[in-house]
Amino acid sequence: MEKDDRKQSINFKSSIIVVLRTMGLVWQVDKFLFILFMILVIVPGVVPFVNAYIYKLIIDYVVNSLSASTFNLDGLFFLFGLRFFTYFIQQLSFVFQTYVDNLLWTKFPITFNKLLFSKLASLDVQYFEDSQFKDLLSKVRESYNYRPQNLFNNMFYSLQSLVQVVIAIVAVLELNLWLIFPILLVTIPDFFLQMRESKIMWNIWGWSSIMRKRFFNISNMLQDGGQVKEIKIFGLGKWFVNSILGLQKQFYNENKKVANKYLFLDSGINLLSSVVFVGIEIYVISQALLKRITVGDIGFYTTIINNFQNGLGGFFRSINQVYDNSLYVVSVFDLFDLKPRLQQYPNAQRLELSTPPSIEFKNVTFRYKGSNRPVLHNFSLKIEPGEKIALVGENGAGKSTLIKLLVRFYDPDEGSVLINGINLKDLDTDDWHKTVGVLFQDFNRYEYTVKENIQFGNIDVPTDEQYLTEAVKSSGASEVIDSLERKYEQMLGKTFKEGIDLSTGQWQKIALARAFYRNAPILILDEPTASIDAKAEAEIFDRVEKLSRDKTVIIISHRFSTVRQADRILVLDDGQIIEQGSHEKLMKKKGLYSELFELQAKGYK
Repeated sequence: MEKDDRKQSINFKSSIIVVLRTMGLVWQVDKFLFILFMILVIVPGVVPFVNAYIYKLIIDYVVNSLSASTFNLDGLFFLFGLRFFTYFIQQLSFVFQTYVDNLLWTKFPITFNKLLFSKLASLDVQYFEDSQFKDLLSKVRESYNYRPQNLFNNMFYSLQSLVQVVIAIVAVLELNLWLIFPILLVTIPDFFLQMRESKIMWNIWGWSSIMRKRFFNISNMLQDGGQVKEIKIFGLGKWFVNSILGLQKQFYNENKKVANKYLFLDSGINLLSSVVFVGIEIYVISQALLKRITVGDIGFYTTIINNFQNGLGGFFRSINQVYDNSLYVVSVFDLFDLKPRLQQYPNAQRLELSTPPSIEFKNVTFRYKGSNRPVLHNFSLKIEPGEKIALVGENGAGKSTLIKLLVRFYDPDEGSVLINGINLKDLDTDDWHKTVGVLFQDFNRYEYTVKENIQFGNIDVPTDEQYLTEAVKSSGASEVIDSLERKYEQMLGKTFKEGIDLSTGQWQKIALARAFYRNAPILILDEPTASIDAKAEAEIFDRVEKLSRDKTVIIISHRFSTVRQADRILVLDDGQIIEQGSHEKLMKKKGLYSELFELQAKGYK
């Protein structure tokens, strides 16, 4: 993921590794179906030769019988019986091949999706804020639904073709060894030509990651109800549609260049292939006229040569398709191979907190990946158990970064975050997350029932109906739920039948109830009332005050009416605490807090 796509050109050895890993996944899904599919693929590679040989015997039998005084039908019926049986076996193998294919590729996503989504769920938040990871993820989204299946099928079809080739070689050796060389002369260049073409097509796909991301970005905007409203009002629809068309035309033009380049070469190889096949047919007929082979051998060897040529061409085409699909599937395995950036030590200390711990940021320096400028520099802060802290400051001051470090989405570059004097890195991360209830500014809107939306705050424990009710009242969500037709069982969102959407403020109250329902010793509220009116905000914080008397509360807000009730207000600027104290103390100081408060207050006058 760290490398540029231009430098990630997949070689044939890497392709083999991808193939083996894909085969391993399918084997893991169902060993019996895997083996059965292999057998059913090989059978159609063998049967045509058996059938061709039986037909040769029939022709020779008829020719010999015409020159003889008697004609024995029993032998002819026996041969036709064998021919019928081989046809039946071949057709039956196709039927069962389709049957097994359906079973296998209905079952495969169960295992594959478990691996894929478990991996995504295990990765750190910082991956999802990384543009290179987002690029990898877009490739995986485009590949994982069908590319592994195509790769697996093409691998087995190449095996089928290889069986055809081996049998044909044995038969051709009986006729004339030299016939193999003109066929190889045609098929091998065709193979390398197709592989080269696939690689160039891949490079267009791989190098155009910016165009791809832009395409999906616009596509998602045009399908998002929240964004469509502004697009409609500003008349941006046509502009964005033209942008998409422009991107698609770029892709088309790049692909057209490649197609035009290889059209002449492909046509030339096909012409040469036709000449070789007809030339071999003439040779076989001449051998029959010279009575070196029988009349039945004409049809047999013509079929053999045809099968050899088709089998070899099919083998190279399938291998090329395997290579082509491996270029895409490799992205999936790149994702599988990612390791969490935040290390969880095997002997990490377990944590079971029923009361708030002390929290200390000690000489913390942190910068985001790709940036030389630290967001926090030699930052120190101690939060006492049960203290109510408010973080204020302009955008980019470091408030949200502080929270990300506290919940351990990131680790400091220097310094440490201490919980009851223990380095956060040494604690079990899952245990730590259970001690924290968070309402992020960009909270999730789960398209589930109201009750489930709130229960997601503490999904691992049985539902506590009493605390559920208290969380709803404390968040101000009671009025929202009472207004719904199905109350707690109301489906939210417009995706599912009978689902209804809520206003942003209503959604925020549901999300706040979810944070309260977690009932964790530490409550973090990131702009908790940004979409709620001032009256509702005052009511909510009265309830927050009552609910969280025995909790540590950390609030990030741009509303000074929200933060003024905090025990201690921290004013951040450029990653440093430049002021701290109660609202009254900071107002008397006449510093940045007082200035910002007065500016905001004027807006309400």
